[in-house]
Amino acid sequence: MSWEFAPTFDASERAALDNGKPCIYVCPPAAWALAPLVGRVPVPERPAALLIVVPEHDDAVEIAGALGWITSVSPVFAATGLTRTEHLLRTGTARTLVGTPATLLALVRRAALKLSDVDVVAVAWPETFPADAREALDTLLGETRQAQHLLATTDDGALGDLAARYAHRAPVAVCSRIPALPESSVRVVAVDAQRRPWAVRETLDVLAPASAVLWEPVPARIDRWREFARDPHVRVLSDPGEERVALAVATDLPSAEALQALGAVADEVVVLLRPSQLGYLQRIVRHARPLRLRAEGDRARDRAAHLRQRVRERLETGGLDAELLALAPLFDEWDPAAVAAAAAALAAEPPAPPATSLPAWVKVRLDVGNRDRLRPADVVGAILNSVGLPKDAVGRVDIRDGYTIVEIRAEHAEAAARGLGGITLRGRKVAARIDRR
Repeated sequence: MSWEFAPTFDASERAALDNGKPCIYVCPPAAWALAPLVGRVPVPERPAALLIVVPEHDDAVEIAGALGWITSVSPVFAATGLTRTEHLLRTGTARTLVGTPATLLALVRRAALKLSDVDVVAVAWPETFPADAREALDTLLGETRQAQHLLATTDDGALGDLAARYAHRAPVAVCSRIPALPESSVRVVAVDAQRRPWAVRETLDVLAPASAVLWEPVPARIDRWREFARDPHVRVLSDPGEERVALAVATDLPSAEALQALGAVADEVVVLLRPSQLGYLQRIVRHARPLRLRAEGDRARDRAAHLRQRVRERLETGGLDAELLALAPLFDEWDPAAVAAAAAALAAEPPAPPATSLPAWVKVRLDVGNRDRLRPADVVGAILNSVGLPKDAVGRVDIRDGYTIVEIRAEHAEAAARGLGGITLRGRKVAARIDRR
């Protein structure tokens, strides 16, 4: 697998990465750009051997997706929920864990994550961390001094005392630097990763280019754009190539070099990125203008126009005597326009499920269990006394090692989950939620 804009590590950088020494890595704040560094580091095959600390949950999800194809670090898991992450760690599933400082420290407090067992800690773009996360980051790095520390940054001059304390005299590997004189001019669409296919469709519809290229920095993800590859006027690739096109769409934040290559082959360049990445893009381009795509309001107007057209066609067809007979009494009570609007709204609503399909019991999950010496009587007592539910509202109590499932009658389930959340059982504050599986 090739990376067109990956660094060539020199001898000192290779030696540091291979021998567990710290290293500083300069790259754009994008998941794809972090992959060459992570793929170069030897990581033992055991749970949480590699921690990747990120500013936001969205970064964790994107990095986990971009690193999933690297066999030397997989399986990679984004720690966006404590209960599931704790389960994966205890079952030995997650070799690489990606999360924010607050989430990772919460897992430490739950005794699910043991920092003394971590071999490599990579911090992704610490200069972008919110102020309230920096103290937690410092705690994580201080508790993992035995581990190899890798600092990925957009600018090694922005690391400050973090580099002095955790990567003293470390070699600096450069994937991409911010140019001194930005030259490119681009259009920008700020959109999360899940909506990128929609954004590409809208961009092509709005600009209607005679020819276009979609740049995907991760070759393993090219299949994500297969619907566009069927268009004879659109090419999907990781290397921009040399063939001239009317439009180039970067489906992720590009490096300065990638952006220059796209600008060299396209009359116009559009970049899709997350809002948090806009600051970096503005440092590597001369002028970034927003591209307005159709918003929800535009699509709502389209749906309204479609509804009006369907009503016109039905009126032209005729044969509405039975419906008029049913609605005529309402015309004496309400404006006929309001009656028509209500009828259209009822027609658009999904049918209500039959009453027999509703479950009689709903499962509520508590994050305490056998290891906390919890007993069924503790759970039932809390529900009756603290929440105030009747005794017949409580069903089977199933206590497992790390959690408990209690059955509650459907009409009381929400109240039980709210009332149990935050109470203390066997010395532990309880987190409760409805188990919807």
